[in-house]
Amino acid sequence: MSTIQEQSTFLLQVAELIHKAAALGFQVSGGELYRTSEQQALHIKNGRSTTMSSQHLKRLAIDLNFFKTGPDGQLRLTYDIEDIRPLGQFWENLDPANRWGGNWSSFKDVPHFERREGSLPAATPAGTAAPVAAAPTPPAGKRGVGLLLQAVGGRCPNQRDDVETLQSLLNLSASQGLFALPDGPLKCDGAFGNKSLNAIMAWQRTVMGESTPDGRIDCDSPALLRLCAALPGEIDASLLGLAYLRASADDMNKLAAAIGQVMANRHIDTPLRRAHFLAQVGHESGELRFRSELASGAAYEGRQDLGNTQAGDGSRYKGRGLIQLTGRANYAEYGRALGREAELLEHPERIADEIELCIDVAAWFWARRELNALADRDDLTAITRRINGGLNGLEDRRRLLKRCKALLGA
Repeated sequence: MSTIQEQSTFLLQVAELIHKAAALGFQVSGGELYRTSEQQALHIKNGRSTTMSSQHLKRLAIDLNFFKTGPDGQLRLTYDIEDIRPLGQFWENLDPANRWGGNWSSFKDVPHFERREGSLPAATPAGTAAPVAAAPTPPAGKRGVGLLLQAVGGRCPNQRDDVETLQSLLNLSASQGLFALPDGPLKCDGAFGNKSLNAIMAWQRTVMGESTPDGRIDCDSPALLRLCAALPGEIDASLLGLAYLRASADDMNKLAAAIGQVMANRHIDTPLRRAHFLAQVGHESGELRFRSELASGAAYEGRQDLGNTQAGDGSRYKGRGLIQLTGRANYAEYGRALGREAELLEHPERIADEIELCIDVAAWFWARRELNALADRDDLTAITRRINGGLNGLEDRRRLLKRCKALLGA
C-alpha cells in the first residue's frame, strides 16, 4: 500500500473514531496531525515524546481532544485513560495496523491514535482476509456462504459489517440455548472487543468442541456455517436485521411479519426470489429507513407519462412504498387492483403510512413486471433495469443480494 493510500485509510478510520466518540457522549475537537522533524525534536526535549520515529511525521497519527460534560453541565477536557479506553479499543479493533497511545507499556499518550504501515504479516496484505487453514470449501447454497467478507476475531481485519453480523449470529444462537454468552448479550455495534472475543471462544468450546479455541471465525468456515444453522426458516426481525444492518430495530419489528406474508401472497416464494426481492427493496428503501420519497415530488409536476394532469399532482403522487409508486396513473392502477382506487387517489399518503400497503405495493410492482422470472435466472442487472430504468445503485444492490443469498441459502 502506498503512503498516500495509507494516509487515506487512516483518515477514513479517524472519521469512524470521531463518530464513535460522539456516540459515547464525547465532544471532540481536532489536535495535532502533522509534525516536522524539528517539531518532533522539540517534543522530545519537552518530554512529550520519546522517539524521532513518530507517525506524526508521516501524517499517520493524530491527537484528539475529548470533552465530557461534568455534573455542572460544563464541558471538561479529559485525559483519563479509563475514560478514553473504549475509544482506544475501538480504534485498535478497526484495523490490525492501528495503535492507541494509552496502551503503550511505558510512555502513555492517551489522546494519541496512529496507524503503523506494513504491520500486517507479509503473507496477508492489508485489506485481505488471511487464508483459512485446511477448511473445506462449502458447496454453494449453504446458509452462511458469502456472508462475511473477511475473518472476525483476534488480529483479524474486523470490518464493521462483518463484526456486527457475527455479533448478531452469536446473540441469536445464545437465545436458542445453543451456548451461553460469558459476558451477556453482545451489543451489535460492529466494534470488536473482549466481549466479542470471549463469545467466539465460548462458541468454539461449547458448540464446535474445540479445547483450545483461537477466537476467530473465518469466511465460509464450518464454524460460521454452524452459526448460520440457527437462522430462522421464515422472515422475521432477526433475519431482516442481518440482511439490513442499517435498519432500526423498530422498523424490523414492525415490518418483518408483513414482508413475509406479502411475499407469500405474491408468489415470491423460493430462496432465490426472496433474496432478489429483499435486495431490491433494501436498496430502494435505504434498508427500510424510507417509505416515502425524500424530495417534494415537484419535479414530477406535469409529467403526462405518469398521469399527472392536474395542478399539484407531482407532489401529491410522489414516490411512496418500499419500491416507490409514483404518479397519479400508477396510484390509480394500484388502487384498482386492490378495489381502493378512489381512496388511494384521495389519500395517497396511506401508501407510505400503512405497513401492508407500503410492502404490498413493492410486491405488486414485482409481480406486474414479471420479476420472478428474472429472479429465477439470477439476473440482477435485468431486474435493476426494470425497477430503476437504468443501473443506479447496482453495486449496493449486489452487496445486499449477496447477503440475502447467504442468509436464505439461495
